Amino acid sequence: MTFASLVSPLIPPPEQPVAQAALYSAPLAQISYEAELQVKDQGLALFWQQFGLAGTPEPVVPSPRPRGYRTTSKRKAQLRGPRLNLLFGDRVKVQKQAFVASPLEPTAHERIFRFLQKKLSEPVFKSAAAHLNHLIIRGSYQERVVIFNVDAMNGPLIRKFKLLAEHLRKGPVAVNGAFVYFDPTRSDYYLESRRPDTMNFKKLFGPEALTVAHKHCRYRYHPTSFSQVNESMVEGMLERARELLDPTPEQNLLDLYCGYGLFSHFLARDYRQVLGVDGEGPSIRAATANSRLNPGRTKFLSRRITAEALDEVLDNAPAPQAVILDPPRQGPDAGVIAALAERGARRILHIFCGVDQIPASLAEWGENGYAVRRVVPLDMFPGSINLEVLVLLTPAD
Repeated sequence: MTFASLVSPLIPPPEQPVAQAALYSAPLAQISYEAELQVKDQGLALFWQQFGLAGTPEPVVPSPRPRGYRTTSKRKAQLRGPRLNLLFGDRVKVQKQAFVASPLEPTAHERIFRFLQKKLSEPVFKSAAAHLNHLIIRGSYQERVVIFNVDAMNGPLIRKFKLLAEHLRKGPVAVNGAFVYFDPTRSDYYLESRRPDTMNFKKLFGPEALTVAHKHCRYRYHPTSFSQVNESMVEGMLERARELLDPTPEQNLLDLYCGYGLFSHFLARDYRQVLGVDGEGPSIRAATANSRLNPGRTKFLSRRITAEALDEVLDNAPAPQAVILDPPRQGPDAGVIAALAERGARRILHIFCGVDQIPASLAEWGENGYAVRRVVPLDMFPGSINLEVLVLLTPAD
């Protein structure tokens, strides 16, 4: 039983015919946003009931920008004869067109994709198209970069991409930078974390970092670092996190999987000290550098977040009274929740970027003496069957 399997039967049929590829990329974008929120509220309530989960989900917090919101867009590249097709994913076998726009992506992204699809289908760029895994657009509503994910990295190929980048600089939409990302495994994960140590990332033009601002904070981060795909929801998410954690100046905060310091720097004014930990090198370096842009007592460590590493970190740091646990979709490593529970933090905010991971983690928290106090779902991914869910846990009575 998955969240999608519960939500799908609740979706009313579209009033007009919709291409299957578009339905795959945005199954809920074909109905009104008001109806979409109702479907997600009903689906999450059913999910909670089916798994017998503690707590009651609050109404889904709507996105200020329910369509055209994505700040990261990607397409799977597939060369079919002389034509490069840009697909939503390998599962979309029915996509006959070279490119299908998504209602979830800004118009600027669509125009860049269409421009590059035509260029990469030209004979002069056939070798570049043949080695392209994914075409990625990342950034913010103010700036954007293009990343060419490729399975080979050599001189002739880089020269082709440099030539293509020159066309891109003069293209129909302003692009701040372009990069080549080496992934010889042709991974379905478009920014593969287990990449070679050398010659893995090549700048074609533009700055070394992207910049974004939220509330009183400014952040710079590497183009490969994780960033939220719905920029319009970020400030609301930060405020909800502060409300749930209810910080006080004498407390210490531990921010796990801190990335470039989004939560750490935003909450630094509210805590005595914030310690951020992440195993992703470019992100943790950005988090440390962002301390120069944002006042507050913050410290960042580069560690793969395992139970053993966590014990080492916490044995040499002030005891945290509050914890943010914001792991990738597959969830934290085995033993991490138990290791955190042993430290007895008074408030733990576990952030789930996928609903299906919630039951196993909440069961583990319960086994380790923590109870669910609030469940706040955020519509971080409008148009898709997914939610970001903030769960506040405290020691059981």
